[in-house]
Amino acid sequence: MRRILLVEPGYLNKYPPLGLMKISTYHKRLGDSVTFVKGRDASLRGQPWDRVYVATLFTFFWRETIETIKYYGRSVRSPEDVFVGGILATLLQDELVRHFPVTVIAGVLDKPGILDKGNRTIVDHLIPDYRILESSSYLYGVDNAYIGYATRGCPNRCPFCAVRTLEPQFIDYMPLRNQVKGIEAVYGPKRDLLLLDN
Repeated sequence: MRRILLVEPGYLNKYPPLGLMKISTYHKRLGDSVTFVKGRDASLRGQPWDRVYVATLFTFFWRETIETIKYYGRSVRSPEDVFVGGILATLLQDELVRHFPVTVIAGVLDKPGILDKGNRTIVDHLIPDYRILESSSYLYGVDNAYIGYATRGCPNRCPFCAVRTLEPQFIDYMPLRNQVKGIEAVYGPKRDLLLLDN
């Protein structure tokens, strides 16, 4: 059993970290112990972790993100055991690796073996783990919603837009019914539907 720490830096945001929620489901299915934290927590920093995942949001949160990576970076055996993913990590991966020899997860977790070689699970298809949010005192603007995607990517190729880097493959429809039913089966009915499409 591995000890996994999921970290969302302490920047202000309205929506829960869907990627970390799915990574939590992945690791719990493997029998790993998973802890989630928003921001920096001295009690968690002092513990040894097999892996630390740091979510990133927008590039203008660079300083907060870097400080968070530094903060938890010594809680693992090797810097490569810090996995950094999300928007900032995808768009500025070379810059991130220049500062820290972390493992960057670029783009979407839409193929098997991204987190563990040989594992056939596609993390992006998993039901998000809403329970990790219960351990945090941070209040997201959305607290009673099915969170998912109806599309991925974008059919346009605007040269100024980052979407084609973040989600290169355009998927024009992802069945919402399956996502809603999956979430409802595990966590009960929700009041709202939040789509994080581009």
